[in-house]
Amino acid sequence: MAEKKSLKKASVNFHREIYKKAAVQAAALVYADFAGFRISVRGEYIQVVITARGAVLPESLAAEFVNRALFNSI
Repeated sequence: MAEKKSLKKASVNFHREIYKKAAVQAAALVYADFAGFRISVRGEYIQVVITARGAVLPESLAAEFVNRALFNSI
Protein backbone atom coordinates (compact mmCIF):
# COMPACT_ATOMS: atom_id res chain seq x y z
CA MET A 1 0.00 0.00 0.00
CA ALA A 2 1.34 3.45 -0.89
CA GLU A 3 1.92 5.83 1.94
CA LYS A 4 -0.11 8.99 1.72
CA LYS A 5 1.90 12.08 2.63
CA SER A 6 0.09 14.85 4.43
CA LEU A 7 0.54 18.40 3.24
CA LYS A 8 2.13 20.86 5.62
CA LYS A 9 -0.31 23.74 5.97
CA ALA A 10 -0.79 26.90 7.96
CA SER A 11 -3.62 29.44 7.82
CA VAL A 12 -3.42 33.20 8.37
CA ASN A 13 -6.16 35.84 8.52
CA PHE A 14 -5.36 39.49 7.73
CA HIS A 15 -7.83 42.22 8.70
CA ARG A 16 -8.59 44.32 5.64
CA GLU A 17 -8.43 47.61 7.57
CA ILE A 18 -4.71 47.01 8.12
CA TYR A 19 -3.58 44.79 5.23
CA LYS A 20 -4.13 45.39 1.53
CA LYS A 21 -4.94 42.39 -0.68
CA ALA A 22 -2.31 43.48 -3.20
CA ALA A 23 0.29 43.54 -0.39
CA VAL A 24 -0.63 40.00 0.66
CA GLN A 25 -0.47 38.83 -2.96
CA ALA A 26 2.95 40.46 -3.38
CA ALA A 27 4.21 38.69 -0.25
CA ALA A 28 2.97 35.38 -1.67
CA LEU A 29 5.03 35.99 -4.82
CA VAL A 30 8.16 36.54 -2.72
CA TYR A 31 7.74 33.16 -1.00
CA ALA A 32 6.36 31.21 -3.99
CA ASP A 33 9.51 29.08 -4.20
CA PHE A 34 8.87 27.79 -0.67
CA ALA A 35 5.10 27.31 -0.60
CA GLY A 36 1.79 27.45 -2.39
CA PHE A 37 -0.66 30.17 -1.33
CA ARG A 38 -4.45 30.17 -1.59
CA ILE A 39 -5.75 33.72 -0.99
CA SER A 40 -9.43 34.54 -0.53
CA VAL A 41 -11.47 37.39 0.91
CA ARG A 42 -13.93 36.43 3.65
CA GLY A 43 -15.83 39.40 5.04
CA GLU A 44 -13.41 41.75 6.78
CA TYR A 45 -10.50 39.36 6.38
CA ILE A 46 -8.08 38.19 3.73
CA GLN A 47 -7.58 34.49 4.42
CA VAL A 48 -4.42 32.74 3.27
CA VAL A 49 -3.79 29.00 3.37
CA ILE A 50 -0.08 28.26 3.05
CA THR A 51 1.10 24.84 1.89
CA ALA A 52 4.82 24.51 2.58
CA ARG A 53 7.12 22.67 0.17
CA GLY A 54 10.14 20.56 1.04
CA ALA A 55 11.62 20.81 4.51
CA VAL A 56 10.18 24.24 5.23
CA LEU A 57 8.10 24.38 8.41
CA PRO A 58 4.70 25.98 7.73
CA GLU A 59 4.67 27.92 11.02
CA SER A 60 8.09 29.48 10.35
CA LEU A 61 7.13 30.35 6.80
CA ALA A 62 3.82 31.84 7.98
CA ALA A 63 5.66 34.13 10.41
CA GLU A 64 7.99 35.40 7.68
CA PHE A 65 5.08 35.78 5.25
CA VAL A 66 3.06 37.86 7.75
CA ASN A 67 6.04 40.19 8.28
CA ARG A 68 6.40 40.69 4.54
CA ALA A 69 2.67 41.34 4.06
CA LEU A 70 2.78 43.99 6.80
CA PHE A 71 5.89 45.57 5.24
CA ASN A 72 4.09 45.69 1.87
CA SER A 73 1.00 47.28 3.48
CA ILE A 74 2.73 50.26 5.10
